[in-house]
Amino acid sequence: MGDMSSPAAARHQFAAALQSALTLDEVSNTFVTAVRTVLPAHSVGMYRLHHESSEVLDVRSDAQGAFLEHYEEYGRTDDPVLNFVLRQRRPIDSSRAVPEQVWEASGARSALGSAGLDHSLEAPLVASGMLLGTMNFARSGNQPAFSDEDLVSARIISEQLGLATERALRFEMTGHRASIMESTLDRLPQAVIVTDLEAQVLFRNRAARNDPDLLRPSIPGPHRGPSVEQSIAEAMEEFRVNGKRVHIQSIREPRTQSQRIVKSYRLGDTQGAAVTLIFDCGGPQDARTLPNWEVLSKREQEIAQLVSEGLTTKQIADRAFISENTVKQHLKRVFAKTDVRNRAELVQMIWASGGRDSGRPSAS
Repeated sequence: MGDMSSPAAARHQFAAALQSALTLDEVSNTFVTAVRTVLPAHSVGMYRLHHESSEVLDVRSDAQGAFLEHYEEYGRTDDPVLNFVLRQRRPIDSSRAVPEQVWEASGARSALGSAGLDHSLEAPLVASGMLLGTMNFARSGNQPAFSDEDLVSARIISEQLGLATERALRFEMTGHRASIMESTLDRLPQAVIVTDLEAQVLFRNRAARNDPDLLRPSIPGPHRGPSVEQSIAEAMEEFRVNGKRVHIQSIREPRTQSQRIVKSYRLGDTQGAAVTLIFDCGGPQDARTLPNWEVLSKREQEIAQLVSEGLTTKQIADRAFISENTVKQHLKRVFAKTDVRNRAELVQMIWASGGRDSGRPSAS
């Protein structure tokens, strides 16, 4: 029967147990195992129903024997207590729903009787304004009929169970959406890495997981550029310290000498995370030609082509027989005419063109 010497304490304990339940399964199991401390009954159950058709989706009960089968066979279709709850959406018991003779002649009463039960109390499970199920309590003739205090307890149970169900639905929907997002990211050809702002990896898509060199630290030595790992760490520092939102860097993978564009974006301020996309541009032997950028002069196209090959400002100056300052001035004009902000974006645009005539870029 449970200790009801302190109904308020029992209700608080029951609400706390529901709050710790994350999934719908956990909510249902918590209800069945803990609800008697709030509302004593010989048998308890919980039905989850389709919010439109009222079709039974799930049943959790401690009922013994064939009672549940009998109830579904001929009790549910002739249950005045259930019909009241579905219409009124509030708790009711068999002594109040209909006259006694109507209850005694009902299919639900007959099903209860097959299990030695006499009294029925039901309450609605409502979440987000939708009727999602019912809570069921039954007592034998050796127990008192349900009282006004029991109806108050049923109302409180209904409210707490509705809140717990809403939380569980949100939790499961969040997990479902995360699963969809992960599946979608796994289909991308580009490597995607999600980190916190301390550069700790939170998620890698399939392309990132399948690339063993992606997060390998760079090997010290001459002509060794930054690694993807270092680029991400640098980006996170810029995000934390300087408040930047975007970080783009062109790197060359030390082992294969393939060129990569690493683009990091800070997510919302409250999320404390960032996403990094890595675009594999291939090696120098795969260098593509510039798109047909008529907006650039021949010298500017030459400078852009040298940038796409990964040369430094000094190397470009030596190759083009001009000063480093002249290279910088040419680059400023190239950036303005091609509507990019830095070398990395310029390289990405060139490599993305695939050597095809992609038309004239928008000039600023």
